[in-house]
Amino acid sequence: MTYGRTISSLFILAAACGDDGSTTQTSANPPTSAPTTNNPPTSDTDADSTAAATDTTESTPTTGTAPVEGAPEFLSFGTNVATLTQDESVTFNAILTDPDGVADIVGGTLRSADESLEFGVFVAAGQPGAYSISLSWAQIHQTEPIEFDGGESPRGFRAVFFDQGGNKATDELTLDLVCAGGAACDGTCTDLAADGLNCGTCGSACDAGEDACEAGDCLPSWSQCINYTDGLNTCSAACESFGEACVDNGCGDGVTAVFYDELSFCEDDVGGDYVLIACGKVQEWAPGATAIRCCCTDTK
Repeated sequence: MTYGRTISSLFILAAACGDDGSTTQTSANPPTSAPTTNNPPTSDTDADSTAAATDTTESTPTTGTAPVEGAPEFLSFGTNVATLTQDESVTFNAILTDPDGVADIVGGTLRSADESLEFGVFVAAGQPGAYSISLSWAQIHQTEPIEFDGGESPRGFRAVFFDQGGNKATDELTLDLVCAGGAACDGTCTDLAADGLNCGTCGSACDAGEDACEAGDCLPSWSQCINYTDGLNTCSAACESFGEACVDNGCGDGVTAVFYDELSFCEDDVGGDYVLIACGKVQEWAPGATAIRCCCTDTK
């Protein structure tokens, strides 16, 4: 009996002193209120709040692709310049790693943003996992034509790499193509306000040549040849037949018409006689003046 009382006393003493804090204790007494974390929502508002509080979905990455188990991963992707203009080049640099080692990466290509066009193949750039590709303005234009009129044109590029298992990794960037003249036509930087070959818009060529554009409009120019048998007796009528308007003394050194002895001379622009006359003057067709060119607007 003495031994039993001793054991009981020890248990009572241990309960009174408690443990040393290393073991979590749970109470045998029932909770005074129900747990709140498992309560069903009492309204649609509460349901929305609960969903918002427990939603841990990550946002979609703005560049590259979500990592695929075993696939290569981009550490960086960039260029050596922020903008590119005519007669310049750009180098694209990519650094990747791979869970199976960089030797598992078989290579990559540089493509358009939608991957429909390929600009070239990345080459190893010194250290393991580093790759690069250099492109000139002309090479980019050859693959994807460069033409814009807003001063610059953002162009998207995407790097695509694969490993030996066929796993794919991509990353992308935007490079600004710029022209000092404000526009590029068929890959050539130009000023649409002054370029007679691209006056106002790309491809709009002035009849009077590359120097015949002012403020985006073509200067007046000489019409096609008019023969005395065409029944057009004034320069006003001649220009109207071409959909233009006659310009008094607006061509050459300030003249309105050029007379020729014969139609063939007019077509070859040989032996013309430049004359200062009014657009509405009736022509007196005669030997030495059987064909004529008139000064007309160039608005087409």
